[in-house]
Amino acid sequence: MNQTSLKRHYFVRSIILAGFTLLLAYLILSEKLSHYLAPRLHMFSYVTLGILVILTVVSIRQAIVGANAYDCDCEDVHKMPRSPWSSLIVYGLFVLPLAMGLFMPDKILGSAVAEKKGITLLSNDVRKLAEVAVATDEPQVDAPEKDSANNDNGDEAASAGQSDEATEPATQGESEHVASEASKDAPEEDEQIRKRFDTDGFGDFYTNLAVSLYKQPVIELDEKVFLDGLTTMELYAKEFAGKEMETLGFVYRQSDFSNQQFVVARFSVSCCTADASVFGILVEKPDGNKWAKDSWVKVRGKLELRKVDGFDMLVLKANHVEPVKAPKDPYVYYSYDAASNS
Repeated sequence: MNQTSLKRHYFVRSIILAGFTLLLAYLILSEKLSHYLAPRLHMFSYVTLGILVILTVVSIRQAIVGANAYDCDCEDVHKMPRSPWSSLIVYGLFVLPLAMGLFMPDKILGSAVAEKKGITLLSNDVRKLAEVAVATDEPQVDAPEKDSANNDNGDEAASAGQSDEATEPATQGESEHVASEASKDAPEEDEQIRKRFDTDGFGDFYTNLAVSLYKQPVIELDEKVFLDGLTTMELYAKEFAGKEMETLGFVYRQSDFSNQQFVVARFSVSCCTADASVFGILVEKPDGNKWAKDSWVKVRGKLELRKVDGFDMLVLKANHVEPVKAPKDPYVYYSYDAASNS
């Protein structure tokens, strides 16, 4: 292959490399990289950007100087495509994803993905964690809760007899009692509050976070504590019943929801959006159906205790809902220092 053809190939490769370099730089500078990668992986993107810059410079130099300066005994390993069709196929494999990245708009995950993946309300998996923790530390703690759960379920079955009984209040009086008790104990010291939470054997992390959240007049469930906060409130559902809470997320609604029900949801990302999971809390408000699916809202209300399949579950009875813009980073992540951030 003559020098003119070689230089032409290197120019094409330089343009492609420059395109990927600019695309990655744009995602970093515009803070949109979080739409694709978890923050803990961003450092690898910075390293990748540096490598792309070096490769682009080298490729441009090859296009200008020519290939003779880079001769090696590699035989045909570095040979260029010989025909226009082979060149189109080879370079097209790189141009297509580059064009998609440059010209297709960034879009955060929403209800369409949530419907396929399924949504977790106050994490079912946390029940497995609770069972392991109790079995290890305090085997006797679960017994009375199970009996209570069975009695409550029996009462509900006798009085309701409908398919949607899981969404009806099971212990309204208990919720009001806990709420009034919480208001009376508002001035409690940290150690007194801790006694509410350190009897179930769930570990210091969740105990510390539970104390930190409980001390707040209105629990701020922001992106820093969203996942760990939901887990904590699932573990200590009875203790948090009656507390005020505020959070934000996108509206998710299933076909079997009533007109007053929707979920305030957030996607959790471990590495990238391919492994995203959906978590949220069920919200009830008389005009709940006015909020469009996938719209972002900030919700404030009181946590109410329900019985669902024998387990305690918290539902947010909203008294205020307002539309908000989606945050720059719409996803949430587990944090090992959530208690200190809350």
